[in-house]
Amino acid sequence: MEDKLIENLRKCPRFHSCSRNLCPLDFELAERSGSEGDKCRWMRNRTPGSRLFKNKLPDELLKYVPKENVERLNETSRKRWLEIKEENRIQEINK
Repeated sequence: MEDKLIENLRKCPRFHSCSRNLCPLDFELAERSGSEGDKCRWMRNRTPGSRLFKNKLPDELLKYVPKENVERLNETSRKRWLEIKEENRIQEINK
């Protein structure tokens, strides 16, 4: 699992310069803890302890967000995540 996790985290263009503990691409995000400084640049804090993600994540990241983390995305990103998954499903069918 560790290899799969790192492989997914590396999909972020900021992976090599990022030292944040809370990332939308992390398969184990629900198990992570951290302070305000540990949040990915795509996160915001509406309420203390909240782990919501900023406005809209770019498609280049959304396509790698694990299903378990989709509920943490804002509405716009959740809708786009579903669209991307559907587009990928259709492409697979048409191959």
